[in-house]
Amino acid sequence: MTTIEQTSPLYLHPSDGSHSVSVEKLQGSSNYRAWSRSMEIALASKRKLGFVTGLVKRDSNDAVKQDHWDTCNSMIISWIMGSVSDFVKKSIIQSGRPITDYYTEMRGLLEELESLNSMPPITSITTKISAFVDALNQQLEEQTVSEESQREIQKHVKEESEVSAMYSKGNDMSYTVSAVLTLKF
Repeated sequence: MTTIEQTSPLYLHPSDGSHSVSVEKLQGSSNYRAWSRSMEIALASKRKLGFVTGLVKRDSNDAVKQDHWDTCNSMIISWIMGSVSDFVKKSIIQSGRPITDYYTEMRGLLEELESLNSMPPITSITTKISAFVDALNQQLEEQTVSEESQREIQKHVKEESEVSAMYSKGNDMSYTVSAVLTLKF
């Protein structure tokens, strides 16, 4: 029979029960930082923080250690679930899988997503690629011409409003405005 040393993370003291960790209940994002730090301290004091961080792994070769690991993991889940509000509890779903499994799965999905986002290099230019690039260049040219036309229209509108302002100041300026218009055109 395998015995678990008291210094081992797999050791549960007889007084360790579902209510032996006392931290303020997690209400949501408003007290998450304080709750998280308090929970880390509580788990570290019981040598169980490694279960949450993934440092304490389930031994696949020793059935007795597996049993102890499962017991400790269940106790930690009980401590965490007992320290969160009912509102937060409803959003926690684990499906009986260790957090490390979720992390590994998430990491794999992220790597797959990154591989999908990387574009393969173009080794030869086909007629479709050439037509696509030509269409993009034509759109760019049309957009540039359109922007230049808009700037030209804005310039004429501004000039016309300046001329209108000069005329509205009175007949004294009529001669000056006419002279300026003659010079510009």
